[in-house]
Amino acid sequence: MPSIYPVSLGCAKNKADFEKLLWVLRAQGHEIVLLPEEADIFWINTCAFIRPAVEEALEHIFELGEIKKPHQKLVVSGCLTARYGKEKLKELLPEVDEFYGIEPYRLFVNKEPVERLLTESPFYAYLKIAEGCNHRCTYCTIPRIRGKYRSLPLEHLVKEAEFLLSQGVKEIILVAQDLAPYGRDLCPATDLISLLKALNSIEEEFRIRMLYLNPVAFEKDFLEQVLELEKVVPYFEVPVQHAHPDVLKKMRRKFSVERFLETVKFLRRWRPLACIRTTVMVGFPGEGEKEFEMLLEFLKEVEFDYLGVFIFYPEEGTEAEKFFPRVSYKEKVARKRQVLKLQREVTKKRLKSRVGEGEEVLFLGEDIKGRPFGIARCQAPEIDGITYLNFKKADPLPGDLVKVKVKRSGLYDLWAEVIKE
Repeated sequence: MPSIYPVSLGCAKNKADFEKLLWVLRAQGHEIVLLPEEADIFWINTCAFIRPAVEEALEHIFELGEIKKPHQKLVVSGCLTARYGKEKLKELLPEVDEFYGIEPYRLFVNKEPVERLLTESPFYAYLKIAEGCNHRCTYCTIPRIRGKYRSLPLEHLVKEAEFLLSQGVKEIILVAQDLAPYGRDLCPATDLISLLKALNSIEEEFRIRMLYLNPVAFEKDFLEQVLELEKVVPYFEVPVQHAHPDVLKKMRRKFSVERFLETVKFLRRWRPLACIRTTVMVGFPGEGEKEFEMLLEFLKEVEFDYLGVFIFYPEEGTEAEKFFPRVSYKEKVARKRQVLKLQREVTKKRLKSRVGEGEEVLFLGEDIKGRPFGIARCQAPEIDGITYLNFKKADPLPGDLVKVKVKRSGLYDLWAEVIKE
């Protein structure tokens, strides 16, 4: 069977899809190789959510296309194909032999796979609970690329989680374009809390993290139920995008800033060290100085633990592509820097509040300098900081969930001592 050199680009949802594909291909007899010169097929699973992602995908295609030998093939799947279509891409990228869309494992199996070939870490994994999106944010390409919201059956997700745990995974990270609507489209219908309870009841030592929760669902009742589940870490990734009502209306982001602030205050009273992460977009058409200043004031008031910033791109095929007045690229970059400068101080302050507190860390191993490290409950892998560990009184193994006391904090990271239990 032909050997495969895999390249996975984009978000955690894309990664989960590609890991299922690799499991299926290996089960059919294909060898997965780590060097392109050893491969019969180069397979790139692409992202195309925003312009930089498209540019990254094209860069990888061009690089592999240049080194491809006559006996080798180049296959491209994922969002790039779904966004632009096979026929258009065949004309633009003649070096590519085959184009496939999202969830490429469906080319080879009729049934949703439970198994995965983990590519990032043996100790944490992403569990994609739904595909697509029913929101119609004016700047976003996702509904066009991935279609309407489609939940995976609860029973299937429990089986997939059990498989991941059997492989040594200790943190399962729930992902979807939006976790909040999970299960409403199923028959019989269910919901996110029911899924969390089902996963929480699995009799293994592990923890559960949620990513991508629409701010509409960030409500007191939801938080009260979630925080009662001992395996669900108090970590909430809630992408707000903006805070000015006029900008939010143009974005078609339907949530109340005032209610969001009330929920944050409630959470911080109940769980002062609960982590809240967000993403914001700067330079959206119509964002003047007044609108941008309101965003900055909002960020100061909330004090998000971590934050990511996008600059607005007029993405082809979106409503916002035709919106005016436009913000200059130079000004968008300047605003992004201003947000990051503000957030650095907020993150530093929030991390400092954890010094002296107890924490749980998933020990991952050693970094390139030989320093033991892991991820605390307040740190999502790959996007937040890490925790460096001191083993004075314990000797854990990679993959262990260890109790620690935080000794020091930095700009993004923590330093902690493992407590012998």
